[in-house]
Amino acid sequence: MQDARATPLKGQRACWQSNVGEDPRPEISCQSLSPDFLRKLEHATPAQVVKLFGVPGKDGKPTYFEGVGKVPGFHNGYVDLVYGQGRVTKVNAVTTEFQNNGMAGPEMDFGWEAAKGECSDFPGSTRRCNAVQ
Repeated sequence: MQDARATPLKGQRACWQSNVGEDPRPEISCQSLSPDFLRKLEHATPAQVVKLFGVPGKDGKPTYFEGVGKVPGFHNGYVDLVYGQGRVTKVNAVTTEFQNNGMAGPEMDFGWEAAKGECSDFPGSTRRCNAVQ
């Protein structure tokens, strides 16, 4: 049995030195969860999702991933994916941007559904997920 503290997975190597002590769980990726990246998940196949993240996903299934990084501008957080007919049909993500002072910025949601389109709390978005009513 492999030690949980073993060598990071392919998608974890890029930022692992800045995440000392992080457990190389199969859902942890060094992929920043930026809006551009999250849009790449729309309509993706499971194989494409795994390739984008560089890790297999929680419990070896490409449905839950975490982006972890400690570089200013990196979008940390998690993303849940739902599939239909072999392609992503729903993306739900919650992120924070790592700041120069080492703290997390405000929480931002990103959502996309094949039938409904996209909402985003990222700056510049015209359709907010958490719009104040």
